[in-house]
Amino acid sequence: MSKMDDLGNPPVQDSLRAAGHLTLLAQITAASVPLLMLLYHWLGVDAAAVAVLCAGAVMAGTPQLLRAGWRLEHAANLFLAALFALKCWLAVHLGGLGAATTAWFVLCPLVAALLSGPRAAIVWCALVFKAYVVLFLWDRFVSPFVAVPIVAPQVLAFAAQLGLLALVTIVALCFANKTQGQV
Repeated sequence: MSKMDDLGNPPVQDSLRAAGHLTLLAQITAASVPLLMLLYHWLGVDAAAVAVLCAGAVMAGTPQLLRAGWRLEHAANLFLAALFALKCWLAVHLGGLGAATTAWFVLCPLVAALLSGPRAAIVWCALVFKAYVVLFLWDRFVSPFVAVPIVAPQVLAFAAQLGLLALVTIVALCFANKTQGQV
């Protein structure tokens, strides 16, 4: 674990590595958005395609904010907030906790740990935990979530699980390179 300076900032090398990871995640997002939009359109859920486009545009644009002078923590949190908002939207419209895409919430604390460290991961974990509790309580005691009709739900489940596996692997490889002193 690296030491902080007197102001609580990570060393420059750690910040540059985290900025590189944010850029990599933004590039993956930019490449994934058109494919996800096509998938949701094919599945008959065009509103989800629009939600992916909106959140994906924010996520893909975060490295530009670093170039504009934003602090890494702010750009990383904006990336995570867009991901979190998308996952909330998808959970509400695709069936609550039972939605095929709900497991993707795990990326919020995982990416926060990669980009900003353990404190940010704990905060994002708490936010995801609260979202899960709200989704559960709303579905149980207020009004059950009714998933929009999906042409091929198994295709969505398959794509969601493969995508999550790929992204968790990429983040794990970034962690491995981080501990070995590589970007």
